Amino acid sequence: MRIAITGTHSVGKSTLVRDFHAAHPEFQIEDEPYRQLAAQGERIHFAERASQRCNTLMTRHAIDRIKLMRELRPDIDVICDRSCLDFIPYSEYALAMGGEEGVAENLRRRTVEVRADMQEKADLKFTSDITAAYIDELWTAVIDSEALDSYDLIVFVPLTGDPAIDPVTEDDGIRSVETFYRNWIDRAFKRLYRDELPRRAPLTCGFAEIVGDRQDRVRALEEIVDEAQKFK
Repeated sequence: MRIAITGTHSVGKSTLVRDFHAAHPEFQIEDEPYRQLAAQGERIHFAERASQRCNTLMTRHAIDRIKLMRELRPDIDVICDRSCLDFIPYSEYALAMGGEEGVAENLRRRTVEVRADMQEKADLKFTSDITAAYIDELWTAVIDSEALDSYDLIVFVPLTGDPAIDPVTEDDGIRSVETFYRNWIDRAFKRLYRDELPRRAPLTCGFAEIVGDRQDRVRALEEIVDEAQKFK
């Protein structure tokens, strides 16, 4: 079975992946594309500094890995941190806050770049080259690749607005801990899965939204996986 866990950053996706793997070690973990690409020496910008190059690299990586899993290792159980759709909401943020076609200047927000070696865009007026046309091209690349057909299940972890459930933003030394950024991306993910994806390319795989604390999320995912496997 091939699962992707998707949603905004610092919402508990990686924790859910690790917790599920701890209970089900037969599932292989595929780390998020950023970490895999960074380990290969790629420089990836985030937030309003994200570029077409960065988001294309991560999207292509996510597409290629799930298609290879389906074609070359169809009997392997795998759980992926992020899906090939994840970089569309982040591209929308970069367009809005850093692109020449973005929102009005008085509505723009700048996030803090926490990585000391990634400061080179700090003084640019437009920190991203992402455009609306590029985002349409990203959608086309994902849909035309048929990578979505290679997942058995996509699990979206949304923010709920309940501080007793939503994890606090985690300072991992890589991404901004600013709540505005995380919340903006969460709303973009909700639009993607609830509105835009059904219009563009209705999913042929299973889809679920999971909320709750760490234990609740694992139990919910286990129930969904158990139910799905009955029909395999």
